[in-house]
Amino acid sequence: MLNKIKICKGAGCKAWKSEYMAKQLRQTQGSDGVCLVPCMRQCGGGASVQFEGRGEVLKLRDTNEVAYLLGSSSGALATAC
Repeated sequence: MLNKIKICKGAGCKAWKSEYMAKQLRQTQGSDGVCLVPCMRQCGGGASVQFEGRGEVLKLRDTNEVAYLLGSSSGALATAC
């Protein structure tokens, strides 16, 4: 299964460093599977992150949380957003 990681770039998520999370993940996981997307309307409590194939939007506060979740899933990143 291919996984694309969508990270919100809305104002609230930017405050939780969503753009930094995306940058770090692109460096470690490859740039093609990490997408910054417009506001997901799930504001508050962390940056909104969604893995393709999973319906829920996760609220994460640290890049390591994303990397941990990615490591626990089976599959590679997709090649296009």
